[in-house]
Amino acid sequence: MLFDPDHLAEFLRRVASGQSVGFGGVDLYTSEIHGRRMVFSVEMQRDPIQRSHREGRFYEEEELAVIKSLFPLGGTFVDIGANVGNHGLYAAVFLSAGKVIPFEPNPRAYKLLLSNIAANGLAARFDLSHIGKGLGAAPQGSFGMEDRDRNLGAAKMLPGAGDIEVTTGDLALADSSPDFIKIDVEGMEIDVLSGLKTVISRCRPALLVEVDRDNDDAFHALVDDLGYVIADTLQRYNRNKNYVITPRQTGADG
Repeated sequence: MLFDPDHLAEFLRRVASGQSVGFGGVDLYTSEIHGRRMVFSVEMQRDPIQRSHREGRFYEEEELAVIKSLFPLGGTFVDIGANVGNHGLYAAVFLSAGKVIPFEPNPRAYKLLLSNIAANGLAARFDLSHIGKGLGAAPQGSFGMEDRDRNLGAAKMLPGAGDIEVTTGDLALADSSPDFIKIDVEGMEIDVLSGLKTVISRCRPALLVEVDRDNDDAFHALVDDLGYVIADTLQRYNRNKNYVITPRQTGADG
């Protein structure tokens, strides 16, 4: 079952209030991770993230360890391209995030994201007001989603192919102060970062950004323009890299 956009607000209200929500076709897998019971919602057998969840573990454990080293207790975690909620769930449960703000435009993904939040009793930690929306360099509408049967996270937004609205991070997060921002948007990372410059300048969060190979040069230039440095680089696929960036130190004491 995919969410009818007309009924999304009702689903969000029910999840946020802790009410029981039915998600057709979803299998629930329970495991214990670091002494905590976790429930993962799985629908696609060959999807890399859902495969990890089916096996009772989080996806990208190395990246999550880096996030843990940089994230302040009780901080705000922004998950742009949240997919089924892997990173946001980890932040809420194991990093004691005071607030997790996910952005996910794909109905097939946010169906599982909402199921994961509800199944783990985490609705109070999540701001769900941006579910069903995408981020970019400027506000625009009429986007659709590419259909992927194997890797849900690789689905790209398609201009002129639907009714998904895109806004900027600066507009969406104007009243928020993120401590860490994770971005995984399948090639749209330069646009997303361009629309986040005010928030980044104001809050100076650490970021984890997946960068497509074709965007690598533009990303490095933008990192320098933002006053950031690359603190770590992780790679598991040839087509992209995960960069951890942190604010550049502007001078020595004294």
